[in-house]
Amino acid sequence: MSRIRGKNTQPELRLRRALWSAGLRYRLHHRTPAGRPDVVFPGRKVAVFIDGCFWHGCPLHYVRPGTREAFWAEKLKANVDRDRRQTLALEEAGWRVVRLWEHAVFEELEACVARVRLAVEGEDWAPEPAYRVVRVDVVDPGSRIERRILETLRDASQGREEMGPRVTAKWRRPKG
Repeated sequence: MSRIRGKNTQPELRLRRALWSAGLRYRLHHRTPAGRPDVVFPGRKVAVFIDGCFWHGCPLHYVRPGTREAFWAEKLKANVDRDRRQTLALEEAGWRVVRLWEHAVFEELEACVARVRLAVEGEDWAPEPAYRVVRVDVVDPGSRIERRILETLRDASQGREEMGPRVTAKWRRPKG
């Protein structure tokens, strides 16, 4: 895990180039009341986080590791709890928090830029619900069915449960 980069990742660089081309000027990893988001608009009090699908529990692409399950379950829970604390602390301090999934930056870049622009310039901006996988339980090892427990970042009591076949295909960044 020591080789996992926390800054200047490919999704971050891609989003930053698009924001700059769209005329949006920002600061990188600028100090806020709750950490250092990936992209910050300090004057407008907007914090943008780009969350990796595996590390932050993407509802579409999170893959439960097959080994050291207890370790990875705790790691996922800790990451989601930290995301929740940061989001709530920033919003309580009057900040707008935009959380983008890594896959969205590659698959729908214009929509991501539009979400950030709306947060920076829009009067009627409202955050989107940010569901995260917080736990994955194997229902029946023989049938490969799993139960995925999801919660929103802004209210842990707003959760849902999904049953389905084990997700094994990780999201891959497009070539090129």
